[in-house]
Amino acid sequence: MKPLYALLICVLLLGCGMINQVPTPTPTSTATLTPQPNFTATAKANAIATQNQRVEESRATLTKVAEPTVTEAARVDGILAQIASGAKEVQGLDISKATKVFGPRTNSLMQKSDKYVELFSPGVSVKNFVATITFINPYDTATTGNWDYGIFFRDNNDVQYRLVILSNQTWALIDSKARSYVDSSSSPDLTTKKDEENTIWLIVIDDKAYLFINGVYNTTLAVGNEVKGDVMPATGIYYGNSKNKKATEYRDFVIWSLP
Repeated sequence: MKPLYALLICVLLLGCGMINQVPTPTPTSTATLTPQPNFTATAKANAIATQNQRVEESRATLTKVAEPTVTEAARVDGILAQIASGAKEVQGLDISKATKVFGPRTNSLMQKSDKYVELFSPGVSVKNFVATITFINPYDTATTGNWDYGIFFRDNNDVQYRLVILSNQTWALIDSKARSYVDSSSSPDLTTKKDEENTIWLIVIDDKAYLFINGVYNTTLAVGNEVKGDVMPATGIYYGNSKNKKATEYRDFVIWSLP
């Protein structure tokens, strides 16, 4: 049993790579996580009959903010106001002292057929923050393959938390320092078709992270590694979820710091 245990430890360590440090704010790469999450044990069925209506209403509201007649500053203020309104659903969650430290940024991450994660580093250093980003689903899974994207946060000394959105309508949070999953679940709030969008709001305060998907509060997650670090959009987080020269586009990437 000892040789087998040692082999499993080696495979796990090799599967979780570290981020290569490069000058910011240029795109960079980090090794993918080879193991796939087990969603069966953690999938949570949503039995609320009005869930789809809530999602559609939230998406409609999000779309209105992006109208080109609105100035950039007003649009960003509007986005934060939407997040603050959604945060009221969680008792005690207060983001009234949020201060913008980055964004908005609209760009893309170019996928590669290799063992690295593609990501963008804005070069911020925050422990508590509000982040928003809208990802555009890059391609049809039926004809091209699986995809993923997400947010790396509290990136410090090449370790971080990794929030991953997958094309099978699931998400996962990974603690790269502990080499373990914090949680994972399916979510009917996620879209999966090509060119559809998913807007992620992530509010992190001390040892808790609050996840909102398309304007709908999903869950509160434990993030006990309370350090300052970067907040970065990423794609190709799982091995095999990248297609060479395919772009993962995103828009309205904004970060606000919190006390």
